[in-house]
Amino acid sequence: MKSYTHIIVVAVAMLFSSCSKNFLDRAPLGKQTEDNFYSSRNAGMKTVVNCYMGFNNFWNFQAALVELGNMASDESEKGGSDAGDRPFAADLGYGRALSSNETLSGIWAACYSSIGNCNAGLDNLPKASLVDATGSPVPDADKARYIAEIRFLRAWYYFDLARVFGGVPLVTKTLTTADRGKLPRATDAETFKFITDELIACTQVASLPSKKDMPPAELGRVSKEAVWATLARVYLFYAGTDNSLYALARDAAKKVIDANVYSLATNYQDLFLPGGYKLDENVWAVHYQVDNALGAVGSFTPLYTNPRCVAGYGFDCPTENLVGEYETGDPRLLMTVLDQGDVFPGAGGTNDVMDFTSGAGSGHFGRKIYLTAARRGSQWGWPGNEWTFYQIRYADVLLMYAEALLESGGDKNEAAGYINQVRHRANTSSHTDAEAVSRVRTIPNTPLPDVLATDDLQKAVRHERRVELGMEYGRTYDLIRWGTLVSTMHDFSTKPYANGRGAAFKAPASGRYLFPIPQTEIDLSGGSIKQNPGF
Repeated sequence: MKSYTHIIVVAVAMLFSSCSKNFLDRAPLGKQTEDNFYSSRNAGMKTVVNCYMGFNNFWNFQAALVELGNMASDESEKGGSDAGDRPFAADLGYGRALSSNETLSGIWAACYSSIGNCNAGLDNLPKASLVDATGSPVPDADKARYIAEIRFLRAWYYFDLARVFGGVPLVTKTLTTADRGKLPRATDAETFKFITDELIACTQVASLPSKKDMPPAELGRVSKEAVWATLARVYLFYAGTDNSLYALARDAAKKVIDANVYSLATNYQDLFLPGGYKLDENVWAVHYQVDNALGAVGSFTPLYTNPRCVAGYGFDCPTENLVGEYETGDPRLLMTVLDQGDVFPGAGGTNDVMDFTSGAGSGHFGRKIYLTAARRGSQWGWPGNEWTFYQIRYADVLLMYAEALLESGGDKNEAAGYINQVRHRANTSSHTDAEAVSRVRTIPNTPLPDVLATDDLQKAVRHERRVELGMEYGRTYDLIRWGTLVSTMHDFSTKPYANGRGAAFKAPASGRYLFPIPQTEIDLSGGSIKQNPGF
């Protein structure tokens, strides 16, 4: 998806060329309002694009997903210039986040802003007489697809909230000012039901296409398989010890597999090099593209997470704990972690030598998001950089299926086979970095052994998720859904390199681990939104 932006320009023209008595009754020329926007050309597609635009919000959305998904776990350390640089992000990983935490406030605000855009579209598109860019009527099937996409996106934003906060207010229409002060907080079960009901409804829309029916120009728009894959993820997150939800997750993931339109990339590192998003492993991703003519501004996230030695901000530093998870001979480590002394092509025939002695951090940086000089934006920052934010890869689908199959009492040989598909791709992937001048770390030619049906398959699939999806912003949520976040972080806190990070996590009295709801939102609601226990 290109980072298009939808801008409605309001221009007021006061041109009095006559003294007609009825000039005040004329519709203002050049003024776009809610009443006339939805009858304007291409309003339907513009509305859909505006709902995707939530992914463009950097500080409140992209940065929050990095900080919550990686830094709140044993995956990465905060980094930055020093301990005082975004300290609230570090608090997430120490287990001492407060209801005033800026990351938590940011993701709450960003998601509800995006939900508001979705609600505006769903309030208006069903009753609108839409026309396309040429002025021709939009077919009912296309309108149905627009509505399904928006419902999917709204469910996605709600899931981003629910996996952090639990049950949240379910706002399903455009609010008035008076509504804000009396928002009830839905229960966790009600929020889960709303998300899954919305996603299931999307799968029933005939005009929401399979990936195989989507032209290349539509890459980035939601496909039917992306909805099924998201359903699998949601069911797994809420499953706990409920075998029926694991069965639903299994069946949803199998829908994606049986579509026969996805495959693992031959070479793991190709996913994170230019053009990787075009590979058939991409089930759904947001590709941030720089195109000044179209107003596509790219992403700030690479600048935020690239090392300070190349003028990055230096956040999100992989831990020794993550490095130690990789088996001998696993080439995925090379594409996940940068080391001190690695060398890459710089600008003007120079080299960029990785020197992490400046700034805070673990002594490592993320390789998947590292941009060589040739790939950085023209100003290395805004207007931005091309980058692919993978939401769901096919490898993730295979591992979700294996896990759901296992936990629902399915065949262990079949589950092991799907785990091994992912491991076999690692074995056939390159052991050298295609973009580097030189890498300090070498990966020995030691093939990863097959997982056997007699092995501890729960441990095997959890290990495989970590090394396959390392530094892709999902570690915290895996630990939360497995019920192991607190124990994992307590154990992590005892490691010499952790400096106590993780020791302050407190086990919830019941249910899964939740972060505190922003106190400002509780205050604005007049107390109708209740705080999570323990905060």
